[in-house]
Amino acid sequence: MKSKLAISALARKFNLSVNGADVEIGSVALASQLCEPGSLFIATQGLKHHGLDFLDQAISKGAVAVLSDREVDASVPSMVHPDPKAIAGEIADEIFGTSESKMMLLGVTGTNGKTSTTNYLHQILSGIGLKAGMSASTNRIVGDTQLPAALTSPEVTELHHLLWQMRAAGAQHAAIEVSAQAMIRHRVDAVKFKVVGFSNLSRDHLDDFLDMDQYLSAKAELFTPRFAEQGVLLVEDEWAKKLYEASEIPVAGIGEGLEYQYVYRDEVLSITGKQTLDVCFPQGALMAKNLVLALVMLLEAGFSPEQLTQAVAKADLYVPGRLELVSSAKPHVYVDYAHTPAGVASAVAEIAARYPKLTLVLGASGNRDLGKRAEMGVAAASADLLIITDQHPRDEDPASIRHALISSAATKLDKGRILEIPDPAQAIRRAITDTDSESAVLWCGPGHLTYREIRGQKVPFDARAIAREAVQS
Repeated sequence: MKSKLAISALARKFNLSVNGADVEIGSVALASQLCEPGSLFIATQGLKHHGLDFLDQAISKGAVAVLSDREVDASVPSMVHPDPKAIAGEIADEIFGTSESKMMLLGVTGTNGKTSTTNYLHQILSGIGLKAGMSASTNRIVGDTQLPAALTSPEVTELHHLLWQMRAAGAQHAAIEVSAQAMIRHRVDAVKFKVVGFSNLSRDHLDDFLDMDQYLSAKAELFTPRFAEQGVLLVEDEWAKKLYEASEIPVAGIGEGLEYQYVYRDEVLSITGKQTLDVCFPQGALMAKNLVLALVMLLEAGFSPEQLTQAVAKADLYVPGRLELVSSAKPHVYVDYAHTPAGVASAVAEIAARYPKLTLVLGASGNRDLGKRAEMGVAAASADLLIITDQHPRDEDPASIRHALISSAATKLDKGRILEIPDPAQAIRRAITDTDSESAVLWCGPGHLTYREIRGQKVPFDARAIAREAVQS
């Protein structure tokens, strides 16, 4: 049950004063549209608007009080704190009782692979026979219900509410994907994980972070006693090594000379070290890395090798839009979410190793880390045919995004093997037409998403459905 707290009690706990009557708070939200009867609306500064701009909407939804960073003349009681977002998690914990719930929470961070690892954790827990929830980029899972995901990690009040919903549905375990932005924007405050996992770190989000060291520092915060009891790291890059050595909590490393090692051969994944297990896994070496991290996290959480082996045998270990084969028709077409240089390089290498030739369809997003586009183009250059198309231009000129990809790819790939087709639906059709039946097409960028972002609008666009229809026609 949610706790109902008098606003005066909240004010005392956080050393605030209340302007108005003493009302009972039964929920809390950072977004006005998520307010419900009895909500405390926390109004903060956003990228374009201040939450107070939507106070009337919050009140119409049922908000009975407001907390903001400035004085407000409102028809409901109000409180002021210089940084309301900094205490939003603790307030949500008071209301939703997260810290007292005794749920086993498993968190996953990293540049690439964290969504797949989170999905694998959920599927394996379910395979063991446990009721488990999930919050990932692909979707949220509460009981038997799947909910859409707007952000990789939801705002902190939404996360606490989500965990409360999971418990109400009978879950005692949950797998949570945690982004670097979530760490610096207070989205997992007052959430304590049993085990956290780290997949890798490579260039991404340098529009949010000054450099790679700052990017790592954001993720490293998850590996502190404030957020987690213990950690597991896949130690295959210099950043993982730094985190392994500097972690403030006990950690187990996966890598040569560390606590765990793994080998993937002939569709069998073998883990050795502190504990051992072998599982059949036909999805390839790249996805096997994500499964390794999930399995070792569960071993460190206390599950036995026998439990995990049996659970993996029951699970299909499918992750939407992650190296997803969209149809059995030929040529085989894969859709992937890769949108970083390392992600593109890994996906290309994985699929190219399985087929005589590979056609790659690639786009990049606007208004995001402009510097990584050149590196993405270079990463794409090992394809036999490269088709550059549009992905999420957002507010940028899509032609300039394509030009950055083409210019860099052309330094490594003969220009005769690079095509520019702005319309992504036409690009995938051309890719299928130009690829023989024994080779493959890989479409990097869209993954599981069912829209494209163009000038502030989310335009419906399901890449997997479009690719499936194109290869089958």
